[in-house]
Amino acid sequence: MLADVPIDYGWSGPIDRTYDGLPLIGQYPSCKDICYGIGWSGNGVGPSRLGGKILAGLALEQDNRWTQNRFVNRVGRKFPPEPLRFLFGSLVRQAIIRKDSAEISDKPVASADRILANLAPAGTEVKGKGRDYNA
Repeated sequence: MLADVPIDYGWSGPIDRTYDGLPLIGQYPSCKDICYGIGWSGNGVGPSRLGGKILAGLALEQDNRWTQNRFVNRVGRKFPPEPLRFLFGSLVRQAIIRKDSAEISDKPVASADRILANLAPAGTEVKGKGRDYNA
């Protein structure tokens, strides 16, 4: 229906991603005046509302349910360093595409592809063959 409607603006760029797809929210231990919220990964309004309440509580030095929960100062799992990140990321990405293509075609999935696809961070999206694939 919208094939003839022009697109005025587009955006693409780096994303703020954590390994598990959950944001990291907290304060720097050596400087409580610095609060941070990173890794939202496009998860929407719910996590950003929660994060806003947590950050507001931290900035105001409040001791309440927003500042005393497991999201505050949690340690995120780290991605491997470069160039391993790129190499292994490429292997996992291709395995996800092969696994999803096999499943869509009702064909058996290779064991190696299943194992590699399970290494993908939660909520990983892979674009390939004209489709969006979610791991």
